[in-house]
Amino acid sequence: MSIHIISKLMIKFILPIVVFIVAVYGISYFWTNSSSKGKKKIALGLIIALIIAISLTIYLIFD
Repeated sequence: MSIHIISKLMIKFILPIVVFIVAVYGISYFWTNSSSKGKKKIALGLIIALIIAISLTIYLIFD
Protein backbone atom coordinates (compact mmCIF):
# COMPACT_ATOMS: atom_id res chain seq x y z
CA MET A 1 0.00 0.00 0.00
CA SER A 2 1.16 3.48 -0.65
CA ILE A 3 1.63 6.09 2.03
CA HIS A 4 -1.26 8.14 0.59
CA ILE A 5 -3.76 5.30 1.04
CA ILE A 6 -2.53 4.54 4.56
CA SER A 7 -2.74 8.18 5.64
CA LYS A 8 -6.24 8.50 4.16
CA LEU A 9 -7.29 5.33 6.03
CA MET A 10 -5.88 6.73 9.26
CA ILE A 11 -7.70 10.05 8.89
CA LYS A 12 -11.03 8.38 8.12
CA PHE A 13 -11.05 5.61 10.72
CA ILE A 14 -8.33 5.79 13.35
CA LEU A 15 -8.34 9.52 14.07
CA PRO A 16 -12.07 9.74 14.95
CA ILE A 17 -11.72 6.77 17.30
CA VAL A 18 -8.76 8.37 19.06
CA VAL A 19 -10.57 11.72 19.31
CA PHE A 20 -13.65 9.98 20.76
CA ILE A 21 -11.60 8.13 23.39
CA VAL A 22 -9.77 11.32 24.40
CA ALA A 23 -13.06 13.25 24.60
CA VAL A 24 -14.69 10.59 26.80
CA TYR A 25 -11.65 10.48 29.09
CA GLY A 26 -11.55 14.28 29.32
CA ILE A 27 -15.24 14.60 30.11
CA SER A 28 -14.97 11.82 32.68
CA TYR A 29 -11.97 13.51 34.31
CA PHE A 30 -13.63 16.92 34.52
CA TRP A 31 -16.93 15.36 35.67
CA THR A 32 -15.34 13.63 38.66
CA ASN A 33 -13.35 16.72 39.65
CA SER A 34 -16.16 19.28 39.43
CA SER A 35 -18.81 20.53 41.82
CA SER A 36 -22.55 20.22 41.38
CA LYS A 37 -22.67 23.58 39.57
CA GLY A 38 -19.82 22.52 37.32
CA LYS A 39 -21.57 19.26 36.48
CA LYS A 40 -24.66 21.19 35.42
CA LYS A 41 -22.52 23.34 33.10
CA ILE A 42 -20.83 20.27 31.61
CA ALA A 43 -24.20 18.57 31.06
CA LEU A 44 -25.65 21.70 29.43
CA GLY A 45 -22.61 22.03 27.18
CA LEU A 46 -22.85 18.40 26.12
CA ILE A 47 -26.57 18.73 25.36
CA ILE A 48 -25.93 21.82 23.23
CA ALA A 49 -23.04 20.09 21.42
CA LEU A 50 -25.24 17.04 20.75
CA ILE A 51 -28.05 19.18 19.33
CA ILE A 52 -25.60 21.05 17.08
CA ALA A 53 -24.00 17.79 15.91
CA ILE A 54 -27.36 16.19 15.09
CA SER A 55 -28.55 19.33 13.29
CA LEU A 56 -25.35 19.55 11.27
CA THR A 57 -25.52 15.86 10.37
CA ILE A 58 -29.13 16.15 9.20
CA TYR A 59 -28.29 19.29 7.22
CA LEU A 60 -25.34 17.61 5.50
CA ILE A 61 -27.37 14.48 4.69
CA PHE A 62 -30.22 16.37 3.05
CA ASP A 63 -28.13 19.08 1.37
